[in-house]
Amino acid sequence: MRILSLLFTLFVGSVSAQEFVSSVDSVDIENVIISVSRVADNAPVTYTNVDQAQINEIYIGQDPAVLIERLVPSIVSYSDGGTDIGNYSQFRLRGIDQDRLNISLNGVPLNDMVDHGTFFSNFSDFGNSVESIQVIRGVGANSVGAASYGGSVNFESPNLFKDESNYGVQLTAGSFGTLRASAEAQSGLIDDKFGVYARMTRTETGGFKDNSGSDSYSFFFSGGIKGDNDVLKLTAFSGRTQNGQSYLHVPLSIINENPRTNFNDLNDVDDFEQNMVQLQYAKSLPGFQYSATAYFHGAGGEFPFSFGGDQFMFGLENDQYGLQLNGTKQLGDGALSFGANGYTFDRVNFDFITPFEREPFNRDFTDKNEVSTYAKYDGKLNKFGYFANAELRFIDTDIDGDESVIGADNDFLIEEDYAFFNFSLGLSLQLSQRDQFYISFGETSREPTRSDLFNGVTESERVHDLELGYRLRGNNLSFEANLFHLNFDNEISQIGALVDMSYMEIRQNVPNSIRQGIEIVGSYSISDQVKLGLNLTYMDSNIDEYVDPGTGETFTDVEHIFAPQFLINPTVDIALSKRIKLNLNARHVSQSFTELSNNDSFVLPSFTVFNSQLNTQITDNLSLSFVLNNVFDVLYFTEGSPIDVDFDGTIDDIGFRVQPPRNFYVLAKYQF
Repeated sequence: MRILSLLFTLFVGSVSAQEFVSSVDSVDIENVIISVSRVADNAPVTYTNVDQAQINEIYIGQDPAVLIERLVPSIVSYSDGGTDIGNYSQFRLRGIDQDRLNISLNGVPLNDMVDHGTFFSNFSDFGNSVESIQVIRGVGANSVGAASYGGSVNFESPNLFKDESNYGVQLTAGSFGTLRASAEAQSGLIDDKFGVYARMTRTETGGFKDNSGSDSYSFFFSGGIKGDNDVLKLTAFSGRTQNGQSYLHVPLSIINENPRTNFNDLNDVDDFEQNMVQLQYAKSLPGFQYSATAYFHGAGGEFPFSFGGDQFMFGLENDQYGLQLNGTKQLGDGALSFGANGYTFDRVNFDFITPFEREPFNRDFTDKNEVSTYAKYDGKLNKFGYFANAELRFIDTDIDGDESVIGADNDFLIEEDYAFFNFSLGLSLQLSQRDQFYISFGETSREPTRSDLFNGVTESERVHDLELGYRLRGNNLSFEANLFHLNFDNEISQIGALVDMSYMEIRQNVPNSIRQGIEIVGSYSISDQVKLGLNLTYMDSNIDEYVDPGTGETFTDVEHIFAPQFLINPTVDIALSKRIKLNLNARHVSQSFTELSNNDSFVLPSFTVFNSQLNTQITDNLSLSFVLNNVFDVLYFTEGSPIDVDFDGTIDDIGFRVQPPRNFYVLAKYQF
């Protein structure tokens, strides 16, 4: 460890002053690693922390998008196949789509660096190997990888150095032929130095919609060695999934006849795999902490679409190599953090008609490189806390068409370079140990995705984020209220149309736009047996001017698509006995538009859905959970778009991705 310590003395990182002081005493050195992308408790930033106990209360194997929807305000999740488990699920935060959010594991980006998306389906059951989650709404603090444009979601892998060991199996069964089997083992602390965690999972589901089944496996591993004040940790995961495609929207008239209708072909089954390895070292010294992370991220597979009797295959393979260097220096009552991150990302996309895999009709190569650096200062003066954060990002992207491909004009070159200066400032007033006011302001920019570049969108977008909030945390009562105002320059906005033969949305720059509103989160324990909870969002959105790319018509003062004004999520937790707990929860989402002209014919209807979950501890080792979703069997949708039903070039209806009717799951967990 001394040799590693000498090698990494120049490395730099990010923790708050409060975390810094406590970390050396507790030797909780893993906090040094995750603090790169997180903020401390009571930071003047709008955030939600989710611990493992909260996850375990509701987790049955669902996609992380569905998981955090239950636990964090301003989130709406949606799925292609209409199920919580399997196939593709995504979410929006304050109406901002998932590929404009920074998503990471232990501070290492999970976003695809050119598509910006995070495809949890490729490594299923990910939530089963999560120790904690922090969701930052708004610009927040610095992030690594994709810009924290609308927010960030950071996952933490299991703590390897707990005293107790844990070995167990989980079995989930339920609607739509869903089966999940998972086995995990955690060694606990061995010889006061070593710790190991491993999990394997196999998941199958038929999906609610026809031909929307999913068949996946995943593996997660983490192992580490800990000294008195340092740690070396290896974390890796691997997954492979085959999904029946079900992304095409279906008109309401057909849904009413058969809600399981799927316009995608029976043979449209994709096949993707994804792997990540991260090696992390961190050390605490008196007055100084540092960490370094080297990581590899690889993904690849094929995405089919059947049309006109042919099956088109869209394939990709990509590799990413990155290095993070981080550190924190204590300065009086504060801490100065600074660091750097760099990666190189290589992608090949290839298109062919089956079975002619060796004869692609299109192929292109994407090379993207980024170097970023940041500095942050956290401090405290009497009852005031403050922070200042600055970040520089330098990005180089080249997309090169393969001129050797025969039969098409594929010789092209897209070259785009970007340089961004992002910053955020925050100030808090600690009125007492229980309550706090805070205000923060930040600005950040984001580059276009590969799809954006192909559609002629080359301008970056920038957001100015003002947050004003209050927190009250007591024994029986907790309450948070937050006002937010997001002002966008050249926002790359969804317009409500899809790329031909694709699930990918068409977007374009709109000059000026805003999203603003209030978020309220609260809970109150009436007694030891009954606890009430609520999270509520009211949001207003506006785009000054939108020019329809097809007709050239200009629309002014329109709302963003998929930006409902109200999200209301009440919960009731009832302890029926020491071993039986009941959760009742509801979700109301008001209507929103599906395209930017705000035509009343293309509206996503409002809905209210009720769900329930009963958790029982049968013995000290065995527990059962019973989940009943959509208790009152409501027909509802969380995503849709105008569609051309007859494929004649005319938009003539609105289509939806339907969500499932009443459905159930049963989870059995046995701990050895």
